[in-house]
Amino acid sequence: MSIIDELTSALGPAKVALDAPTLTAYAVDQAPVLDYQQPQAVVHAESVEDVQATVRACAAHGVPLVARGAGTGVSGGAHASKGCVVLSLERMNRILDLNPDDETAVVEAGVVNADLNAAAAVHGLMYAPDPASFRLSTIGGNVATNAGGLRCAKYGVTRDSVLALDVVLADGSLIHTGHQTFKGVAGYDLTALFVGSEGTLGIVVGITVRLKYLPQDVHTVAAFYPDFRSAAAGVLAVGKARVQPAIMELLDSGTLAQLDEIHGSDLAARGSRCC
Repeated sequence: MSIIDELTSALGPAKVALDAPTLTAYAVDQAPVLDYQQPQAVVHAESVEDVQATVRACAAHGVPLVARGAGTGVSGGAHASKGCVVLSLERMNRILDLNPDDETAVVEAGVVNADLNAAAAVHGLMYAPDPASFRLSTIGGNVATNAGGLRCAKYGVTRDSVLALDVVLADGSLIHTGHQTFKGVAGYDLTALFVGSEGTLGIVVGITVRLKYLPQDVHTVAAFYPDFRSAAAGVLAVGKARVQPAIMELLDSGTLAQLDEIHGSDLAARGSRCC
């Protein structure tokens, strides 16, 4: 039995895509393509059992397996390899539990970052990591790449918000790592090991995350400096003042000009007037 026949038999034809447009679309993420390869098939997993069946089938046939979320990565981690099967976790998109008292949430890997934040905001909470692709990227992908985002200055990166993981290993077995509470100090920190491993140690199918309070007020300050040295001194001054900003971003004059062109703003002009 071929790998395609086994996957179709185990999962059903609706979850195994073989058509050219789908294979082409799922062959790459947002990174530059240096060596384009098309997968044999794209599996749309809808459950942990689907992931396990796919992993076992690929292992039995010696077929490379590439796990994929929304495909928003820019490092090529979801690029197809020769003869591989692409495993999409997009359909595993349920928020399984959101506990505002414990300030935690349990989600499947395909939950979109922005969707979790919308659900948490109802309770005055937020999921702190905010990668640039947060409107599209999935929590599973965030975990795989240890995504950060601009708010990491205050809240840290994805690893700092992950309490526990459900992971399917290379033999198809399912393990649970971590804890449900903020404090968990016993044993090896396998959760931290899996975060950022980009699918090389296992496929993350479930995530328990800690949530943070939504800020009551948000204030944005724009400061203009004549050169990078002065700007760096300004950053150090903020730290010496014991102010903990959620975001600090340094933009050079070329970037300001591009932003003005796109958004019709006058940032570059304001900077030239100030400096």
